[in-house]
Order: sequence, then C-alpha cells, then structure tokens
Amino acid sequence: MWRLLSALALAVMLAPVSVYAQRDRDTYNPNNQTFEISGQVNLAGGNSPLADVPVRLERFSGGIVDQMSTDSRGRFRFTNVGRGYYKAIINMPGFGPAQQDADLTLLFRAYLVFTLTKIDTTPANALLTTDVIDARIPASAREEYSRGRKALAKNSQRDAVTHLQKALALYSQFFEAQLLLSTAFMDLREWAQAETSLTQALALKPDNAAATLALGEVYWRQKRTADAEKTLLEGLKLDDKNWHGHFTLGRLYWENGDVMKAAPEIGRTIQLKPDFAEAHLMAGNILLRLKQSERALSEYQEYLRLAPKGEYSTEARQLVTQLQKLVSKP
Repeated sequence: MWRLLSALALAVMLAPVSVYAQRDRDTYNPNNQTFEISGQVNLAGGNSPLADVPVRLERFSGGIVDQMSTDSRGRFRFTNVGRGYYKAIINMPGFGPAQQDADLTLLFRAYLVFTLTKIDTTPANALLTTDVIDARIPASAREEYSRGRKALAKNSQRDAVTHLQKALALYSQFFEAQLLLSTAFMDLREWAQAETSLTQALALKPDNAAATLALGEVYWRQKRTADAEKTLLEGLKLDDKNWHGHFTLGRLYWENGDVMKAAPEIGRTIQLKPDFAEAHLMAGNILLRLKQSERALSEYQEYLRLAPKGEYSTEARQLVTQLQKLVSKP
C-alpha cells in the first residue's frame, strides 16, 4: 500500500516509501468531481493549429459519448464526462485518421495532442472512415445499447446496466454491449459482475487487448495478484503500446514490494505517455526506494509540473523541499 513519506531523513535510512497517502486505491472520485478530456490538433510539419476538425469521443468499447470541432486555435474540450476509459477519434477529410486513448480512472483530466498528416484523397487512395457496423445485430438490441451508452455518459450506471443487459438478451453475441456492461460494473465497483462480463466478451473476441487488460485490472482490484499479473502480461502481448496496461502492472509489482519489476513497467509508461503525471510520481517513489535521491527529486518535480493541483501535490511539494535540502548537502 502506498504510504505518505513523513520524515525524509528517517525514510532514507529505513527504506523510503511512497509519497502516496493511505487512500482508497480504487481512485474513484469521492467528491463527485467532474472529469474532462481536452487537447490540441496540429498540422504535421509546420505544427500549426487546425481549426474546425471534428473530434469524436467514445468509450473504449466504441459507444459515442460526444463530438465537437476544434476552435480557431485547434483546441477541443469535453467536460462533465464520467470516470472510465475513452478514445478520441479524428476522421478529417484530406488527412490520415488519428486516435488516442484517455484514461480517467486515475486522474480527473486528460490532455491529448494530435498531429494530422495530409494524404492523397484521389479515389484510388481515399480512406474509408465510416464505422463498421455488424449487420447481424437486431435494431432493438442496438437501441438498448445506445440507451445504455447514453446512460453511462450521464453517470447513470444502474440504468446503463439495465439497457445493456436487455441488449444482450436480444443478441447474446453483442461484443460491444458486453464490454460496455463491464465498464458500468467497474464504475459501480462490482468486480465479480465486471469479471463475468469481460470473460464473456473475451469468449467472443479472445484476442481483444482492451478487454484482456480490463480483466487484468479487475483481478488486481480483487487482490488476485497471480491472475492479474498473468492477464495483464497477456494483454500487453496483444498491445505492448497500451500505457495504462504497463502502469497497472507496475502498480501491481510495487504493491507486492517488487521494485525491480515495477521500475521497467513505469519506465515504459513514461516512454509511451510522458505527460502522465501519476507515472512520474510512481517513478519518484521507486527511485527513492532505490536511494537515488536526485533522480527521485526530478521525477517529483515533473509530477508537480504536470499536475500542480493533483491529488498528491501537497505531499509531493513537501517531499521536494526535503529532497532539495538533502541533495544540496556537501
């Protein structure tokens, strides 16, 4: 369990521990704080902002949450979204499609930067940008799925569960509905039900990385360490660039006291998503445990730069002050 570092000198002598306080590790929003996803869209090469670019926000299962266009400075912002995993998608005529993931299970805000590349739009090279729809899914099941997705967007998880279960009753092979149902159960912290939904989703698509990694997280939250490690590793074999998967695995190793295994996973997280503040915080914890004070100081400072009002900013500032005194001593 992450713990607050209360006295630096004592901590350095007696195996330094984490800057994290003893808080609910589920990282849910106890104060009903709203979440948001914002970002910037630029043109490759000149790095100039692109206005009027449509940005679509979806749950990781594919359900559309909202859509908007960038302003004159290439900026976009989705506010009042719920906790969970999202993907921002851009399909702009004349440019290659782009997509980025946003994880709002750990932080209240995510900032994404897109760089679009112009493409040849002649008929021979035009890209198909429309969504693929499974024609076998009955219209009634799709309607229930849509209602479930809208309910989740409004943080009405119970209503979402009802609609998604109806969709699955109408069409049991509805992968997206099963995956979205697991998201609702995870939001409700009903881990056993989330596990069932994800297991059934993986029965339909065994090699789906998102579902596999989500199942690994469910196991971790159930404190089923061996199952969580095995499943997260399987998910990362399917998608080694999933930074959230690496971060969850790193947290698992950290909680088990295996610093040497945690370190490369957190390092990979930072490599994939250098603007993820929590990864720098965890890197600082690891380096402090390894008694590398100067490097730890640098990581804590980076955390504060990225999240100056973050959940652990007060503790991090106190620790930075103490570390600065320590490293400045002759």
